[in-house]
Amino acid sequence: MKVNRYFMVLIGFFAFSSMMLGSLFRKYVLIFFHQSIYYCQQVIDGLPIRLPNNLGEASLMVFLVMLMYITIKLVATMVKTSKIGRDLSASTVRSPVIKRMAKKLGLQNKLSVYLSDHPSAFCFGFINTKIYVSTGLVNILSEIELEAVMRHERYHLENKDAFTCLFASVVQTMFPFFPVISDVSKRYRILNEVEADRAAIRGMKNSKSLISVLKKLLSHDHKNTFNFAPSLGEWDTLEYRVKKLVNQKVERRRSPVTNIVVSLVSLVVLVGLSLSQVTAFEYHNGGGDAILLCSKDKNCTNICESKVVEALFSHI
Repeated sequence: MKVNRYFMVLIGFFAFSSMMLGSLFRKYVLIFFHQSIYYCQQVIDGLPIRLPNNLGEASLMVFLVMLMYITIKLVATMVKTSKIGRDLSASTVRSPVIKRMAKKLGLQNKLSVYLSDHPSAFCFGFINTKIYVSTGLVNILSEIELEAVMRHERYHLENKDAFTCLFASVVQTMFPFFPVISDVSKRYRILNEVEADRAAIRGMKNSKSLISVLKKLLSHDHKNTFNFAPSLGEWDTLEYRVKKLVNQKVERRRSPVTNIVVSLVSLVVLVGLSLSQVTAFEYHNGGGDAILLCSKDKNCTNICESKVVEALFSHI
């Protein structure tokens, strides 16, 4: 399984962000479930903004909204994936040309043709991954062009790219406040397609057939492809790949400034909250129920604890 550097960035970001969010949850989860929150003066003085009186309720609301958004997106992806799988199984047809191609390339039981006028080919499935080719693509390509397509898709199959593309999509969904990750994911997909193109060229001994295929795809109407599986005709990658194959100059795609700024702000907030020398203490003295946000300094904690206890007893 060959992994490019952009996919490694996604893995590293996922691991880092998951640890930071886990640390935040452990540190501040008590805030969500208490109406009375006491703030250490040392903590307040160190904050650049004024804390709201209803911090617990506001924090819980933000957390629940984000959790609901992420859950809906993930469920929608799962439902869409399941539906596509059922539709593909129901629309599978036989093709003598593709059957010969599968035998030639060692893809028996790994290559299927489905009924669709739109020319397309992709790897799909996360347990039993297969290459799917539309009848629309079979009808517009010559046999040698189809072989180039099969060699391209075989690269994705052998490198488990259906899984890595799904992982990239999940990372995007889980961290919407880091829009630069979407740009990294797109770059990963483009370079992944370029590597598959190179594998096809090595197998065909020339790039002529593959260039012809990509140009034919460019001449057809654009149709959105799902972003959780590698697709030969992914519109965002076609022009870039054709230019690469004919040795034209390709401009490097850069992330929008707004995406970079929003991601940096989110990163600073996430790291700052995770590494802040603040901890939450829960109190139930005398029937009282409260949370104290205090510095991790032991002397400060002891002083604040005694004052909180006094405040709780004063309301009894």
